[in-house]
Amino acid sequence: MVEFPSKLLEHMGIYDVTARKAHQWTMVALVALGFVLGEPRGAWPLLFAGAIMLVGRFWWPADLIRQFVWRVAEPAGWLRRVERQEDHATRRIARVLGGAIWLFSAALIFTGFGTVAWILSIAIAIMVVLDASVDFCALCFVAARLDRLGLKVT
Repeated sequence: MVEFPSKLLEHMGIYDVTARKAHQWTMVALVALGFVLGEPRGAWPLLFAGAIMLVGRFWWPADLIRQFVWRVAEPAGWLRRVERQEDHATRRIARVLGGAIWLFSAALIFTGFGTVAWILSIAIAIMVVLDASVDFCALCFVAARLDRLGLKVT
C-alpha cells in the first residue's frame, strides 16, 4: 500500500474524516454536559467547545481533539483513519459560525439569558450531529442550493 503525503491528499480534497467526526462528537458531548450541568455552570463546557471550534480552526494545536486523534488514537489503533474527499471550505465556515455561536451562547448564560443560549446551542449541536452521523453538512446544503441559483457563497 502506498501512503501519500497528507498535504498532497489535502490538495486533492481528501481529508481524515475520523478526526473530524471524533471532534464533532466530542463538541456535542461538551454541549450536552453543559445542558445537564445547568446554569451558570453549564456555560463552561459550552465556552470550551466554542473555543476549540473557533481557535482550533485558525491554529491547529488548539484543536485538542484532532490532535489527540492524530497523535494518540490513530497511531495506537484505537481509531482507524478514514480519508475521504469532502468540501472543507464550507465546513470551515460552518465551524467558525458554530464556535462563535457557542461562545456567544456561553456569554448569554453568564448574563442570565439561558433559554436563548440553549436554543442556539442545541440548534448548532443538531447540525453537528447530522454531519458527524450521516455526513449531512447543513451549510454545505444551503451553499449548494444558493450556488444553483447563481449565488456563490464560498
